[in-house]
Amino acid sequence: MNLQFIFSLAIIAVSAFAKRVDRHQHHDESQSNDQTSLLVELSNLKYNLTWYSDFENQEVIFEVFLLKPKEMEVNRWLMFGFSDHGKIEGSDFCLFNYDGNRNFIDGYLNDKLEPKIDFHQDCFLEDLDWKNGTIRFRRKFTTCDIRDYAVEPGTTQFLLATGLDEFKSMNDKNVSYHLRYNMILQYPVKFPANDPDAKTMTILAKDAPVPPQRTTYWCAIVKLDENLQNQKHHVIKIEPVITEGLEQIVHHMVLFHCAAEGDAQYVFNGNCLSSDMYHMCSKTLAAWSMGASTVFYPKEAGLPFGGSGFRPLVMVEIHYNNPKLKKGLRDHSGFKLTYTPNLRPNDAGILEVGHIYSDANSIPPGQKAFPLTSYCIAECTQKLPEEGITIFGTQLHAHETGRKLWTSHFRNGIKIGEVNRDNHYTHHWQHIMALQKPVKVFPGDVLTTTCVYDTADKKEFVFGGYEINNEMCMNYIYYYPVSEIEVCKSAVDNSTLRAWFEKHGVDGSNKTYFHQKYQQLESKWNQSMTDDLIELYTSSKINMACLNHTGQLFEGHKTGWEKIDVPQTFAGIFEKHRDSHECPAIND
Repeated sequence: MNLQFIFSLAIIAVSAFAKRVDRHQHHDESQSNDQTSLLVELSNLKYNLTWYSDFENQEVIFEVFLLKPKEMEVNRWLMFGFSDHGKIEGSDFCLFNYDGNRNFIDGYLNDKLEPKIDFHQDCFLEDLDWKNGTIRFRRKFTTCDIRDYAVEPGTTQFLLATGLDEFKSMNDKNVSYHLRYNMILQYPVKFPANDPDAKTMTILAKDAPVPPQRTTYWCAIVKLDENLQNQKHHVIKIEPVITEGLEQIVHHMVLFHCAAEGDAQYVFNGNCLSSDMYHMCSKTLAAWSMGASTVFYPKEAGLPFGGSGFRPLVMVEIHYNNPKLKKGLRDHSGFKLTYTPNLRPNDAGILEVGHIYSDANSIPPGQKAFPLTSYCIAECTQKLPEEGITIFGTQLHAHETGRKLWTSHFRNGIKIGEVNRDNHYTHHWQHIMALQKPVKVFPGDVLTTTCVYDTADKKEFVFGGYEINNEMCMNYIYYYPVSEIEVCKSAVDNSTLRAWFEKHGVDGSNKTYFHQKYQQLESKWNQSMTDDLIELYTSSKINMACLNHTGQLFEGHKTGWEKIDVPQTFAGIFEKHRDSHECPAIND
């Protein structure tokens, strides 16, 4: 059984604090990707927090709408904070009505979680209607204040709090707070209007029993209406369907098409690892994880569905995470597809880039910022269409120790841009980023995906793999027109890694797994070995997973996709990122 597809999207994305509310704006002419609001529920206080990014003036305008303004006490304060990677200490905040002054104070939380006032004030009240419970305030994207949070593209981690009377510490009994996740900086991306000829279908697990165990992978192979073979359609919208009450249990879902003759032949509803689960399905149609919302396809493309030769079998794979070992849970989650007979100009696809799921890609303990970079090399991208592909959306993914993730784009060895970047990544909240400016990738281009991990609080190695305590690094790329390539991922070459272990006094043979070899080094691990491992990861030969839609390696490569030189890449002539020395922030 091919684990590449059993665990194709091990998304670890549970929020321990509050459920997220998605608000999509629906218009007659177009649909927007805006996610610019949060419903906040604190002790004795509920409000809607909305925001607007003013790119011309480089500032964010926030508005607060109290749901029960008459119950707002005159001595109640509100804190709107910004956390770097979910840490409470060091958080930047805008504090309203401190000491009953009905104004804003810019401050931060020290290491004792006590509020301190900034020397330079960067939170400004714009409008206040106390009677009707509305507050509007603003702050700059970037203030160049070492105590302030720099608002950047990607995930924003909000720290929202309230209390009565004097605010002395976040530890006070009367303080109520939540950590929430969303994006502040969102460039507007418009999608086509609703298609009057579109239909919908749901593809769901069938009353799946969620056992009282930490991790379960459930596979539901569903037979579709054979009439779909009569006409090709385009899927133009994909929505998650999550069973009520299981929002914190359903970690991720993937929808596969059983397209190849070697894929599953019959319906099935059971554990993916059960003995009677003989065949998997290999072609990815859709993926969802907590934080992701509805996927809208652009007017230029749709996901091909149906038509002559279409095998009417699909598989929903669901990863359940049940850390509290709850009993008696039943699930019927899955996907809702909106599809139309009105075909768009291009067929769309999903390309998975990043690291091969392997303990060869492992991170030593005690590291504040440990980088791992994977490669989608030119020899694999040569299999893209001659006219290239257009990327219109991406979803970055890592597990618990991932902090910064990005995919870079190289042509002729020179970095010409980035596909997507999230410097504030959290596994609690993941999203599909619709690109304001689509990225064009041609045959022979190189894509590198980098993840920076924080294992400062770990005493043992974090191994690459599928489990919650393992790590991943990947990007799911939404693009058109569809190509032959399903997966383009890499890992350090096995024989090179074995030689590295021999150099450090560990048996390099096949008698033990890589994670066992790493474990033998833990007791004597030091900074010199960390530097040595980084050099190995960045310079050694690599193995490639350049896979087609059946999950097989493309044939004909001169080395069988093993022992390949790392592509020579160089930075471009400019970088569009804040320099931490010129413009400091708590993010650094």
